[in-house]
Amino acid sequence: MKAWIDERIGRQFLFVFYLFIGLILLTSLAVYVYTENRIEQTTSSLEHVSERRTNATELFETWQSMQYEMRGYVLLGDEELLARVKEKQDLIETQTAWFETNAVTAKEQTYAGDARALFSAYQQRVMPSLERYVVAKQEGTVTEPFLQMPTLGKVTPQTEPQADRKFQINSKSAADMSASIVDMETVFTEYRNALNAEENQLREQLATHTKWAQVLWLLSLLGVLFVLFIAARPYVKRLTDQLQELITNSERLTDDRVIPVPVLASTRNEVGQLTESFRQMAASLSSQRYQVEEEREKTARLLHSIRDAVIYVEHTTHEKLANQALFVMFNQAITKQNETDLYRLDVDLEELGLQVDQKDSFFSFMRRAFDGEAMEESVTFSMNQEERFIRMYAEKIHLRGTRHGTMLVFRDVTQETEVDRLKTELVATVSHELRTPLTSIIGFTELMRYRKMPAERTDQYLGMIHKETLRLEDLISNLLDVQRMESGKQTYQNEPESLYDILAETIAVHQGASQHHDLSFECDNDILVYGDRNRLNQLFTNLLHNAIKYSPNGGKVAVSVTNDQSDGVEISVTDSGIGIPTSALPKLFDKFYRVDNSASRKIGGTGLGLAICKEIVEGHDGTIRVDSRVGLGSTFTIVLPKYIEEDQMSG
Repeated sequence: MKAWIDERIGRQFLFVFYLFIGLILLTSLAVYVYTENRIEQTTSSLEHVSERRTNATELFETWQSMQYEMRGYVLLGDEELLARVKEKQDLIETQTAWFETNAVTAKEQTYAGDARALFSAYQQRVMPSLERYVVAKQEGTVTEPFLQMPTLGKVTPQTEPQADRKFQINSKSAADMSASIVDMETVFTEYRNALNAEENQLREQLATHTKWAQVLWLLSLLGVLFVLFIAARPYVKRLTDQLQELITNSERLTDDRVIPVPVLASTRNEVGQLTESFRQMAASLSSQRYQVEEEREKTARLLHSIRDAVIYVEHTTHEKLANQALFVMFNQAITKQNETDLYRLDVDLEELGLQVDQKDSFFSFMRRAFDGEAMEESVTFSMNQEERFIRMYAEKIHLRGTRHGTMLVFRDVTQETEVDRLKTELVATVSHELRTPLTSIIGFTELMRYRKMPAERTDQYLGMIHKETLRLEDLISNLLDVQRMESGKQTYQNEPESLYDILAETIAVHQGASQHHDLSFECDNDILVYGDRNRLNQLFTNLLHNAIKYSPNGGKVAVSVTNDQSDGVEISVTDSGIGIPTSALPKLFDKFYRVDNSASRKIGGTGLGLAICKEIVEGHDGTIRVDSRVGLGSTFTIVLPKYIEEDQMSG
């Protein structure tokens, strides 16, 4: 048997386990039988006490009920009440006899004797007297309205009670039923107190038995463990031999490049060697895991650092991961900031596409990508009413020849789209603006070349050719100005200049060029600004030119200067022309931008004038803004820094 057990570690464990279980069961059974016997005895005694308390309570309650019925009979003379009293007497007789029969202890015998003595005294003395009293009242012998003790004494039997009788009842108190109730209550209280004391004692015994049962079970458990230690010792030795073989095999799992750490003498046992072997293996695995985590963090940080938004869809788990740029692009909150890993994307498609203008094509592309469909095309969509343009495309991700997911890339192409738009508008605008004056110049020169005409007509045509040539020069100058400003080559020859002189000169030129407009301005003569006179002249020329051009029906054009601001001089150019729509105000100063309405298209223009104005104002450290209402005119306001002379500063 022993040789069969030693063949397998599993058999050794089972043998030790069954031995342990058997000993535990035996000791537990012994403790249980002992405890059960003691508890059963104590419980039986408690039930005995409870039964006597219950019977004593019922006897006391029967006594009270009987005397209350008897009192009613004395007052009313009702025979039915007397019959109930007789029934209660029979019940008291039965209950008292039970105590006399089952009395075991001295206290129980005393209680039974007292109950019998009280019942006999009441039955022999009180009951007959009360019955005779009721009969006397019914016969008319007694005519008093209430029960009187002397009268009751006359009808009470005069036999002398026994001298050793415990409850003495004389003729004067024979009808005092409350005294008998008090006597019965005294007997019941003493007996109940005795039962309570006995019950408390039994409960203490029960608690003591329980504690001893716990102590016995603990001692038996310690004994079982001691026996188990003696019996299991040879099997533990066998187990250590098996562990030695496990150590040899586990060393093969360690990395050959890892130098083994010497094992201390205190730990050079089978378990210690196994621990050291696994420690080296864990060090190797930890190093590999660190490298994997480092590469993962590097990949995550690289994806977070790029400006393109990225979503990776894992098709096996349907998990969606995104870099930080995607949450910024779609204005989504990042629940947990952690740049060492990609962020989980838990929002719905509907929430992600709230800002997209082309929702149908966007949702269709995203659903196909999430479902793993192959897509070669790219999609461009706009956001927030063409505020931004995004191009997205999908790439399949394969691992070891198997497709695992899809990478979605969102690239902001707003600048490229704007450049393309500007190029298109530049070509369209320049070609249109150049063609018009060139057509006039070619037409007039052909007329002058191939036809003879009066000198007066020739001068008129030469004037128109000169005018169109100046128009071409102005267009080319604007293009060159924009190119210089964008390349940063624009320079300003800043000098203290009189704002009044600049405005007066500009208004005088335009006043003579237009007969339908009333130009006026208000400006103090002593206001100086620090700037380039030519560029400031160009600034106000463009603004006045626009004010006249976009007021085709004539009207008043007012230029006002305010010098009471602490941060600079404010110049306002106000017209009463066609006005500018509110939707066009944010892009009004962009290059080649023109308001898209019928009135503006009739007037024409390159869309460069206001862009040049903005560049000139910002080149002078100033600001420009516009307020306009359609049909009511526009007001352009420029704020330029004040020029303070040195003597004023010193003063």
